Amino acid sequence: MEGIQQHRRGRPTAEQREERRERMLQRSLSVFLERGYQGATLDELARASGVTKRTIYTDYGDKAGLFAAMVDALAGGISQGPDAAGDTLTSLATRIVFRIHSDELVGLHRLVIAESPRLPELARSFYEHTDARHISALRVHLAKEHGTDAGPLAPVLFSLLLGERHRQRLLGVRGAASEAQARTIAEDALHQIGLGRALSG
Repeated sequence: MEGIQQHRRGRPTAEQREERRERMLQRSLSVFLERGYQGATLDELARASGVTKRTIYTDYGDKAGLFAAMVDALAGGISQGPDAAGDTLTSLATRIVFRIHSDELVGLHRLVIAESPRLPELARSFYEHTDARHISALRVHLAKEHGTDAGPLAPVLFSLLLGERHRQRLLGVRGAASEAQARTIAEDALHQIGLGRALSG
């Protein structure tokens, strides 16, 4: 019993560390969205996550590292590899539309736009962990399903997936897309580049 108690008071297990990291990423999102990047202090981020500032430094290096990891985690579930079970170009395109038009990612996008004049490195990090990552995933799926010549269509397809609707989302004049709407947008974008069926109506 004594050995067990000492273990519990000792260093956290790998599973506990992973749970802590996930909690930090989830809870830091609300702080960044509420306070902005500049306004979010390490004290607030640590308090919201239930950890010490030292833990943030240990796990992520600094606030910029925590922000990058948070964005990467949000985007990670979108751009799965082409070998993921049942994943197709259409399902990937649908996920991109659904998530990138979500309240969370639209809020982060607005935050980055507001901070980018003072912190251009923040904008570069956001782009690399979101848009560039999605374009790369689309390129792989395009090449796999339609041949290597289709790969270069990825940036065009990504722009169509965002479209006017995303600009309206950023301006706050349109709500988030439902999953059904996201699929319709994705199918329409694929049709526009000659890779999907024509939509009825």
